[in-house]
Amino acid sequence: MKKILLSLCAVLLLTGCQTTTDPSKGGLFSYSPRAYEQRAAEKQERLDDLYWEQDEEEERRAALQQTAAQKKSEHAAMQQQLQRANTESANLKKRLDSFKAQNTTQEAALADLKNRQARLQADIQASRSSRGPEGARQAEAERLRREVERLAKDTEALSAL
Repeated sequence: MKKILLSLCAVLLLTGCQTTTDPSKGGLFSYSPRAYEQRAAEKQERLDDLYWEQDEEEERRAALQQTAAQKKSEHAAMQQQLQRANTESANLKKRLDSFKAQNTTQEAALADLKNRQARLQADIQASRSSRGPEGARQAEAERLRREVERLAKDTEALSAL
């Protein structure tokens, strides 16, 4: 009877120990090669997923860097365009300041050109410090460039009178 009771206790102890599939948490008698292989496969799958996610993030980072470089280049080009418009506007102001009106019609035209040039100069300065969307800023820079050209033509026409 003692042998049966001892055998029964041993069986209960051995079967009671294996309640987990984690080989690191089992006891001496609970090692299961199948459970170990399953856990190893799960860990490898998770590692593969992490490598895939890392590759995706690297691609996103590279795309963002490329976009940032492109935006920086566009911003520099727009700043150069605004600087040219600013320089041309300043040159027009000098021409207008040196122009001597010979009659009231020319005086009125000269006053109008000076007002337009002052507004244009203020618009250029405002555009240079603007932080709006890049597309809107680019359109504004183009509008200012065209306005400088119109002002230059009108100044030239006044000089011809």
